Amino acid sequence: MAAPSPCIVLFILALVVPGISAGRCNMTGTWWNVLGSTFYLSEAENSSLSGRYQTAVEAAAGEAGPDGLAPVIGIRHSGREPTFSMSTVWAGGSITSWVGQCLMQEDGNQVLKTTWLLRSPVASLEEDWKSTRIGQDTFYQIAKDVLSKEELQSLKP
Repeated sequence: MAAPSPCIVLFILALVVPGISAGRCNMTGTWWNVLGSTFYLSEAENSSLSGRYQTAVEAAAGEAGPDGLAPVIGIRHSGREPTFSMSTVWAGGSITSWVGQCLMQEDGNQVLKTTWLLRSPVASLEEDWKSTRIGQDTFYQIAKDVLSKEELQSLKP
């Protein structure tokens, strides 16, 4: 059998090597934003996300619960820089959902670019106008450690 031509070898390396050296966004770990809120996330092989979210901000005191901590569930796409969706429910009845993408920076660090939607309960249809807030956040990974199930449970809201 003849050896492959150098052109074919270079072509294959050009396709394969960037994918190997570039890595993949891994959402498992601890993430924070500039407001001081924190995600504690773990991703599973079935594309699901789970963890806890601790908010540093509230529209009214106590709406997020006594310690501002709530469970998070979500799903992510596969790929080098996956898109994702996550949600949590707060003690006061509000629900927050984030959609976004995990992006790799040139220095190898990762960020979560998100758009969030917060729906708060209202007493009537007339009050519906004030029920929904929307915004954007960037979360920075501060620890790539995997939280065990016991550690995640210790973060109970």
